[in-house]
Amino acid sequence: MTRLPKLAVFDLDYTLWPFWVDTHVDPPFHKSSDGTVRDRRGQDIRLYPEVPEILGRLQSLGVPVAAASRTSEIEGANQLLELFDLGKYFIQREIYPGSKVTHFER
Repeated sequence: MTRLPKLAVFDLDYTLWPFWVDTHVDPPFHKSSDGTVRDRRGQDIRLYPEVPEILGRLQSLGVPVAAASRTSEIEGANQLLELFDLGKYFIQREIYPGSKVTHFER
């Protein structure tokens, strides 16, 4: 029998998407009528393509998922999780500047 992790924790920047949300894109974000997520300047914002499948697979296996990010763009990071319909996968979000040790202690 395969042993599954008790928890899978994901960073956001350069893990779920290929940029730093606090420096490379320009919040607020919105979803256009064609389903594309864009920043304030109209730049397309994309996930790594495998992300929804990976998170869905972990959920189907019963592995809880959390987010731990040191970004200073807290609102923008949470907004992207919702716009990409990823919020449903995360049982805990620790998104704020500071040490990742603090993120994990909480």
